[in-house]
Amino acid sequence: MSDPADLAHAVLLRVAEFVRALPADQLAALADGTAKLAVVDKTRPAARKAAPASAGVDTDRVRADLAAIGDRAAGARYLADLKLTVAKLRALAKELGITVPGKARKADIEHDIVQWTVGRRLDSAAVSRPPAARD
Repeated sequence: MSDPADLAHAVLLRVAEFVRALPADQLAALADGTAKLAVVDKTRPAARKAAPASAGVDTDRVRADLAAIGDRAAGARYLADLKLTVAKLRALAKELGITVPGKARKADIEHDIVQWTVGRRLDSAAVSRPPAARD
């Protein structure tokens, strides 16, 4: 079937079959122009989303190391020494259960990781420490 008129007729029949099966709300959206039909070429492989980045480090080890560090500056140095890219830092944060903003820069991500691993522990210890004895 190479005649354009025959091809158009075949396409219109397939579109009619498809449209006939749509629910009323989708038909209304097509009719008023808020929805549209799209052509999807099934012979081309679908675009695939990139696999989520891996931190490329042993997350449990990093978690344990950060838990053992006694101050924020040392925690920041530890992360800097890992030499992780922004994508790997994002993956590490995710694996540690830390949410970082989508537009966060490398320094911001490192800061958040240190704050949520070292900083919160230090803050908690300082708050729960008994007051010094008075004379």
